[in-house]
Amino acid sequence: MGRIGARGGMSRTTTYLVKFDRSGGDLEDLNLFCDEAQLPNVQAATAQMAGRFLGEGPYQYPHTRLYTDVSLGFLCDANLTQLKFFQEWYDQIFLDKQTYLENVDVENIMAQGTRTRERQTRLAYPESYTCTTRITKVELGTTTAKNYVGWGDRPSITYMLEGSYPYAIDAVPLSYGSSQITRVTVNFHYVRHSVIFADVKKNKNIDTTLGMNDIPSSIAAGFS
Repeated sequence: MGRIGARGGMSRTTTYLVKFDRSGGDLEDLNLFCDEAQLPNVQAATAQMAGRFLGEGPYQYPHTRLYTDVSLGFLCDANLTQLKFFQEWYDQIFLDKQTYLENVDVENIMAQGTRTRERQTRLAYPESYTCTTRITKVELGTTTAKNYVGWGDRPSITYMLEGSYPYAIDAVPLSYGSSQITRVTVNFHYVRHSVIFADVKKNKNIDTTLGMNDIPSSIAAGFS
């Protein structure tokens, strides 16, 4: 327990932050409603080399860095703000326009006609629809970052997905039965990712004026 506490406690899968370096929509609510995320994996493509040393079998050496797609899940509010944001982002890739209606009921919106079938589909330049997506793993605890003393998020690592864009929006299931929160899952391609390391031990400072009795027991165990 002493070694665990010296390293800032144990990491929890339920504390993380997601941010899109992109304008439009209520990004604060979008980040807040991120229900599921993942830290990208690392992988290298390899090739075989034989005959390096006498008696040695084939040697596999890395030659290319590989980047695997990332999936993010979001809870949806009643206005489906999260689904609309990613649908609009996806449509911007193909220069498609959405139809916005106000003060309509179900009968009116179901009676809307389709656009002409002969419309063209054009592709936008990547600079107009790609952005950097940041996924940060944080841990709850006391922090003194930027002269702030109190409870807050202590970052440990940030993955910056460069040139990311949504290439697939999974089907959103709807059904009768037990009521559940609507959830949308979005899959992202990206060019590469870079990593920023932070030390949670440098952001941790148990203030003696706070008192261990004021700290939740589930978190205080990490500082014992």
